[in-house]
Amino acid sequence: MIIALTNSKGGVGKSTLAVHLTVWWQDQGTRVALVDADAQGSSSGWLHESSPQTPMFRLHTPDDILERVPELQGQFQHLVIDGPAGLSEVTRAILLVTDLALLPCGPSVLDLRAANEAIRVVKQAQKIRQGPPQAVLVPNKLQVQYRLSRELLETAKSLDIPFTSGLRLRQAFADAAGQGKVVWNLGPRGEVAANEIKELWYGLLGQESSIDERSVANG
Repeated sequence: MIIALTNSKGGVGKSTLAVHLTVWWQDQGTRVALVDADAQGSSSGWLHESSPQTPMFRLHTPDDILERVPELQGQFQHLVIDGPAGLSEVTRAILLVTDLALLPCGPSVLDLRAANEAIRVVKQAQKIRQGPPQAVLVPNKLQVQYRLSRELLETAKSLDIPFTSGLRLRQAFADAAGQGKVVWNLGPRGEVAANEIKELWYGLLGQESSIDERSVANG
């Protein structure tokens, strides 16, 4: 399975989700690799610290994506692609080879606008490919006591793709990035964040889950 983290805006959590998904699969003993398609290289640097045994590849051009990803697909059970910010030709190439596009979205008007632009490009790829990739919106950095976070969850219901119940804004994710770890390796202070993100992966990718549902329950 190839899963890509894409959006037209930076700072929405693509690298955080990409690294945690890659290490989660690695911890389960599956053959997984990370493809870092973001020129900043944040996810590959983070993964090198948190799980140095996990293979990673830096692919930065559309040709690299279109040629190398199908080759890598034959070598690994799963590929996780951390896409660049923006709807560049690299992002469009990623959508032509991925099975599932996860679209992280923060609780702001700009984030929601960017997610809508990303959904439009996903729809274009689906039309070209006559089906895939499937796409799921992942509300991120939620603070449920604030109006913008509640509005994001309400707006997600009107979008033409499935969505998860999201991840809350937690200091543990920032601490994990700063220390080159994943949240379940932070000890007790990362426990709540670890449970939340693992529930996200089980809800999306567990044997009993189905991303064809209109809404994807978070756990």
